[in-house]
Amino acid sequence: MSIIKLASLAADLVKEREGDWIEPKEWPGLNPDKPYEQVPLPGLAFLTRSINYPPYAAAYQVELEKLRQAFPSGTIPADAQAKAEGKLAVEHLLLGWRGLDVPYSPEIVGSVLMAEEHRAVRAMVRWCAGVVGKRQVQFEETASGN
Repeated sequence: MSIIKLASLAADLVKEREGDWIEPKEWPGLNPDKPYEQVPLPGLAFLTRSINYPPYAAAYQVELEKLRQAFPSGTIPADAQAKAEGKLAVEHLLLGWRGLDVPYSPEIVGSVLMAEEHRAVRAMVRWCAGVVGKRQVQFEETASGN
């Protein structure tokens, strides 16, 4: 019988707050001929903080409320959403990248992450930020007695 090691479920708070390199390895939807196929992304990595990074979590709530007030119908235009999500990622989440043909710089990051057409990059950064600080669950074998 196996039991889960409690410590393996704890988040790595240092990585969540200071960032970690995360490789998406593959991503769906990058081949229009096969939109559900996972496309390999060798060498691509993002240095991100976690979506649980306290300043990001607080800023996200503030930005969400601003969008709700600006668009009371509940339908937020794609460009407004891209700008808001990109701004938060630039200010709080993305600290670096490698494996792209454009070197990382704060100026370039802002124009990329806030551009509606770069939704795939924004989604990758957010996915990486969702993984930062998580650990692989570990199990301990116990003797099963009957």
